[in-house]
Amino acid sequence: MHRWFNIALINFGIAAVIGCVLRAFYIWEIPFFRFKALLNAHSHVAMLGWAFIAMVVFLLRDETAKGPSRTSLFLLVAAQVAVLGMLLGFPVQSYGTFTIVVSALHMLAGYALGVQIWKGTRTWRANGSRLLVRLAVVLMYISTIGVWAMGPIISSGGFGTELYYWSIQFYLHFQLNGWFWFGALALWSRWAETHGARHVLDRFTIRLWLSSVLLTFALAIAWSEHHWSVYLVNSIGVVLQLWAGWRTAKAILKAQRMLHDKAPLWAWRCVTYSLVGMGLKVVMQAAVAIPELAIMAFTVRNYVIGFIHLNTLGAISMMLFAMALTSGWFVSTSTVARVGLSVFTTGFLLSEGIIFLQGSLFWFGWGMMPGYYGIILGVSLLLPIGVFVLLGHSIKNRRRLMRVRE
Repeated sequence: MHRWFNIALINFGIAAVIGCVLRAFYIWEIPFFRFKALLNAHSHVAMLGWAFIAMVVFLLRDETAKGPSRTSLFLLVAAQVAVLGMLLGFPVQSYGTFTIVVSALHMLAGYALGVQIWKGTRTWRANGSRLLVRLAVVLMYISTIGVWAMGPIISSGGFGTELYYWSIQFYLHFQLNGWFWFGALALWSRWAETHGARHVLDRFTIRLWLSSVLLTFALAIAWSEHHWSVYLVNSIGVVLQLWAGWRTAKAILKAQRMLHDKAPLWAWRCVTYSLVGMGLKVVMQAAVAIPELAIMAFTVRNYVIGFIHLNTLGAISMMLFAMALTSGWFVSTSTVARVGLSVFTTGFLLSEGIIFLQGSLFWFGWGMMPGYYGIILGVSLLLPIGVFVLLGHSIKNRRRLMRVRE
């Protein structure tokens, strides 16, 4: 599975490069490419090529005594073929027949991989990591209702309507806050359980997370339906999310004190960054429970971009990096690995800070930061550099491990 993690890293690096090209659109005229089409390629490859494949790789490691089954490997190939189709198709036609077909292929492969994950994790601890991973799979299935709903909505003339955008937000919400976050928690819980911890998260905390995910979808509706009941539902979900986040942070810090010598220092750092990212995300969702702040969040595009990146690059990617470190795929004592992680983290922190700062300047009516587009492009370049440094290190380390086994 190390090889498949490297494939996911390649996807991540490509998505990061496309992200930099999107930044460059605001500085130079780039021929032959359309911004929106490239944006679709960037988002699909990042989420389905990096986060999805890397998550599945770690969840399937225990499927059999020898690792993932042939069926799972075949399904991973199908998912990767679909990702390549999106990478090549979206820049050419954006949403069209080809890209819809390969997107459907990825979704069908995801359904089947969910079944494999469900069966392959049956030996995980029932009230801990197994419960989390099964909730993750169920939420992944639920998220796709938003995708299937788009066909009837568009065919009935609903393109661009509230219902159309709600279906997109439904998919993203239950992917990012459901499937990926519960999967990340499951991975970390599984690691802690195999090293002596009874449960990282108790059932009550898991229920809090699940309830908050269901209720905070109201935030996606609030942008168009400014009704007190929508804000009330979101506010209840946010309170539950704050409670769940607090209990999760305490539980992981407790596990860290008990298992501090079982994982490399850099793995703990990545877990900490992941928790900070999730914590900031929860605090922001709590803030937008206030109607005036909710309007601000939806009005200023920088806030939307920063929020999505905080989730994908911060909470989820950092947890996946932590898993790579605990698996020995990244070697924390290696200078190259440390450089790659440091460059990536620096790029993430700087880009988030600049994006949110510019968004605040817009909201207060203070205009554009001097040299903003050049600055954000410069710091964003650190992301693909960090990913490709980590990829080179991981490839070299895989070869070393194979020689040791021989």
